[in-house]
Amino acid sequence: MSKPPQVGPLTPLAKKKKFFDGLAPWQVVLSLLPLGLLFIGGAIGGGLGALGMVANVKIAKTQLPTAGKVAAMLGVGLAVVVVFLVIAGLLSNALNS
Repeated sequence: MSKPPQVGPLTPLAKKKKFFDGLAPWQVVLSLLPLGLLFIGGAIGGGLGALGMVANVKIAKTQLPTAGKVAAMLGVGLAVVVVFLVIAGLLSNALNS
């Protein structure tokens, strides 16, 4: 009979990088800020908030100066809220007509 193959210790294929790795605490807070729409707008707000969060994480990982990152991340949050309000207004008009 043949011997079973010898198996050595298993090594992980690749270490997973966490989504917020390398971000300062203030960057994590500003990145998560658009997710607040989840509590106001349900699925639509949550979807838009998730898109805003991903955009903010990408901005936070750029080489912009700190003031530029803060301004851009707050701008993304504002843009997400404006888009949400426009969609909510359009849905309200469509359902009430």
